[in-house]
Amino acid sequence: MVVAVGFVATACAPSPPGPPPPPEPITSIDTARDLAVGVTDYLFTDTSRGVPEYGGYPGEDVRTIPTTVWYPAERGGPYPLVVFAHGFGRDAWFYEALLEGIASAGYVVVAPTIPLLSGFPAGPTDSVDWDEHYGDLQFVTSTVLDLSASGDPILGGLIDPQRIAVAGHSDGALLAFGDGLEAGRTDARVRAVVAYAAFLGGGAEYQASGRALLHFASEHDEYNPFGATVGWDHSVLEDPSWTVAVWGANHAGPYTDPGDRAFAAVLAVTVDFLDFQLKAQSWAPFTDDVDGNPDVLAFV
Repeated sequence: MVVAVGFVATACAPSPPGPPPPPEPITSIDTARDLAVGVTDYLFTDTSRGVPEYGGYPGEDVRTIPTTVWYPAERGGPYPLVVFAHGFGRDAWFYEALLEGIASAGYVVVAPTIPLLSGFPAGPTDSVDWDEHYGDLQFVTSTVLDLSASGDPILGGLIDPQRIAVAGHSDGALLAFGDGLEAGRTDARVRAVVAYAAFLGGGAEYQASGRALLHFASEHDEYNPFGATVGWDHSVLEDPSWTVAVWGANHAGPYTDPGDRAFAAVLAVTVDFLDFQLKAQSWAPFTDDVDGNPDVLAFV
């Protein structure tokens, strides 16, 4: 499916917007963990922004963003929305098991292939065009909300616009963090952020706004020193935020590989956190799943 629309990124503001009002609890099938999942691909085009020249790539005057959506195949809902940002040189399919698992718990999961960062249509690079990626996330958020409101054959009526989180891995975690908790970049529609395997203090201007943050830090991350990652969180982040150590873990395994010893626990904690923040469910499963796996996870 091809969708072309214009979008203007949110302008900088001296103070962040507060989070949306707390949602009412969901007590229907939406709290199940084993819903059948469908998947579809869209091709969104933002006509208001371009992609710059990079290497031998000549650039374009529009931004084409292939986007994969995992969604509950049950025509229930509307379901909360999770917008996911991939890491350097990756796309949504690298995270298929994680994103399908989240969708099976009653979420619409939208994962754009971010221009240049992904290697499409050139790159990969995480320096050229970086600031435009926050606009990419907000553009895709706006586009899928419009499709849900307009009766799209797949997404029509499927998304609850009051229950939105952003998530990401590695460079994508930095983008998700910025979309929810950085000065001048906060998307007013976002309620919660999940960040996997990133040092969040790499020059970002953090701005507490009442939005909840869950940050997973891998003990043996090849790119983000564990001590510095956790230390920055402790010294800068304000409540509500939780940093979870993934013991013995590398940069990607716990978030991409169902065979990794930590994958199932990371997925369970992610869903519990989203249920807590977006569905107004009890906080107890979220903390219990961390404390109940001390060989794998720990609050730090």
